[in-house]
Amino acid sequence: MQGTLKKRGQYWYIIVDLKTNEGKRKQKWINTKCEKKPDAEKFLRATLTEIDNNNFVDTKKIYFTDFMQDWLNNVIKNKVERTTWDGYEINVNRHIIPFFKDNYKGLLLKDVQPIHIQKYYNSKYKGSNSDNKGLSANSLSKHHANIKCTLDYALRINLISYNPADRIELPKKEKFHANYYTLEQIEKLFEACKGTEIESAVFITAHYGFRRGEVLGLKYDAINFEEDTITIRETRVRVGKEVIIKKPKSESSFRTLPLISDVEIYLKSLLAKQEENKKHYGKDYNDSGYVCCWDDGSPLRTDYLNHKFSKILKNNNLPHIRFHDLRHSTASYLIKNGVDLKNIQIWLGHADFSTTADIYSHIDMEMKQNTATKINDLFKKKK
Repeated sequence: MQGTLKKRGQYWYIIVDLKTNEGKRKQKWINTKCEKKPDAEKFLRATLTEIDNNNFVDTKKIYFTDFMQDWLNNVIKNKVERTTWDGYEINVNRHIIPFFKDNYKGLLLKDVQPIHIQKYYNSKYKGSNSDNKGLSANSLSKHHANIKCTLDYALRINLISYNPADRIELPKKEKFHANYYTLEQIEKLFEACKGTEIESAVFITAHYGFRRGEVLGLKYDAINFEEDTITIRETRVRVGKEVIIKKPKSESSFRTLPLISDVEIYLKSLLAKQEENKKHYGKDYNDSGYVCCWDDGSPLRTDYLNHKFSKILKNNNLPHIRFHDLRHSTASYLIKNGVDLKNIQIWLGHADFSTTADIYSHIDMEMKQNTATKINDLFKKKK
């Protein structure tokens, strides 16, 4: 296959003769979107190779929304965790595709410009207006990751000459400040949960700072009473209406921790109670092996845990927090008792130290301020 280059305006174009479906030859102009001839020549060689190998795709027929849907369903689906893909699917099908279909109907992949993507973010961003039901900067950064990955893929397979998502400006992400309970509030919470179905989940999470999926996925075979260890090796999470078992979030989330003595006493008592339930229910007992379960052995569902937890807080006049904030509560009193952020990272199973530092730096600074005050007071006494 032969082709030539010709400049039209600021860009170089490839001119080739292609066969139509009827077998006739038709001249086609392909915009390289290259302003420099050496770049255009490189694009020409790659395009002619694709044509010779029957891999050339006519970008005039590829709509941006169709391409993104294909990326979601066929390119990325088998490369990420099911829960991760579920989040992508919500971003793409509930937000991104509807916006582009409503506002830029018929927008071709090759014609996507930074301004199209920028207007999407501007339209979706709620900003500081609390009446606006838009999205936070943190949420939009996830949408941006999906759009950018889609266009990176298009760039990699030579369907576009640059990624327009690289040329936009995202709203600044808000600094996350975790909510947490004091030890006194935790004690009150323990009392409020006593005898309820979620007592074990609350008690264990408040001591270890486990993620919700980690505590709900905890089985007795992960607890070694002889060596006094407890291991996180699988999690139970909800995806849509389905509950699935999956590996921990990262390698660092797969961790073995010492068995806290109070938790060991609690677990042995809980196990004895569940053995009695097993005798009571007989063949109807669901011997699932999960620590957090109903009287008949059936494991707790994530949605029920959230609902019951919120209800208990309301009925006992406790400040509203998410169940996940028990994890933050654990970290806060570890910091206040002198445990450094690096050890907290290992305990909580964060993949990166920066994650721990970003979330808990304000608590850490409070403790450093207390130290500074004590040093100041020491010197005052010497005057």
